[in-house]
Amino acid sequence: MLTPLGVSVLLLGIAATVLAVLLNWQEFTQLGVVALGLLVLGFVWQVLPGTPVAELVLRPSRLVEGAAAPIATLEVHAGAAPMLFPKVTLPVGARSVSLRLPFLAPFARHRETVQLPAMPRGVHAVGPVTYEKTDPVGLVTRRFQTGAALELLVAPRVTDLSVFAGGLTNDLDGATSQQLSMSDLAFHALREYVPGDDLRHVHWRSSAKAGQLLVRQYHETRRGHVTVLVDGARSSYPRPRDFELAVSVATSIALRAVRDDFDTYLRCGGHVARGRSAVAMTDVSCRFVPGDDDYLAQAADAADGVTGTGLVVQVTGAARDLVQLDAAAHRFDRSADWIVVRADSESEPRLRDSGPLREISVPDLAWLQELLARGMR
Repeated sequence: MLTPLGVSVLLLGIAATVLAVLLNWQEFTQLGVVALGLLVLGFVWQVLPGTPVAELVLRPSRLVEGAAAPIATLEVHAGAAPMLFPKVTLPVGARSVSLRLPFLAPFARHRETVQLPAMPRGVHAVGPVTYEKTDPVGLVTRRFQTGAALELLVAPRVTDLSVFAGGLTNDLDGATSQQLSMSDLAFHALREYVPGDDLRHVHWRSSAKAGQLLVRQYHETRRGHVTVLVDGARSSYPRPRDFELAVSVATSIALRAVRDDFDTYLRCGGHVARGRSAVAMTDVSCRFVPGDDDYLAQAADAADGVTGTGLVVQVTGAARDLVQLDAAAHRFDRSADWIVVRADSESEPRLRDSGPLREISVPDLAWLQELLARGMR
């Protein structure tokens, strides 16, 4: 509890008292009494009744990485003891902001605006406020916390993507898929009858003209679903910035899917968001962190929890083997589209399209829209 000044006064008081006893000097006796008396006064000050209370408000509590730093409003209610230019420290993640408040009389109120530092993507705890209670001389101090900690959510940078092209399973007011069905609403074409076809789908007028039975085929128009999986294994990313790029890519795709009214499933590690809420997608992306997760096990868990997905997007780094990604994709419905997006800041932007495999390498977020538009054709 003693400050450096308090330690010096304590040593001075002890030395003066010892010299006063040895030399019988009255001046040293007075000096020792004054020094020790100031220390006693400092400890008495610490036990005075009344504890200040601090209330913290964040505006905004959600922001995008790189945006203007938020502002915290700190309102301090003084206790029964006066506050002599108190020092207040506000933790912000791994950093802290310190400020000196003006003199506050007993039971006074004071509001202070604090500019917080710019923070990277993530979830950062702001607070609780640490208050240093110091006596008037500055010999004895005590720190204690007041108020509650708040969460500051810093979302990743995203880019606005074009509307998903046709080829995805969508609902009736969107684009139809390329999957064919024998019973639906979106007519595709007529084909020859084969044994086992339902006679209710025979188009009798066309069959009469062609001289053979023809049945109707339809595009499948069921509810659309997009699954976005982020590889959370640290070993998949040669560089830490590649993981941040992967989070930005995945969030951009998930937000585009939500805006296009797709049911969306976004996951990295144990953090999952599903539905059609843009806020839920950005909030969960703040919590994505690299680790030693088993990506294949998480993909299998996602496949068990997601049914009827029309598109599976796997966002990973340069070090993840394609065979493992293929094994993860096979956990889902085989009729679903599959696309791999590699976040690799050292690669060239490229698209590899061979049969069922569409693989995109994205060195920078600015390339995502062009490459994804080509890959979704």
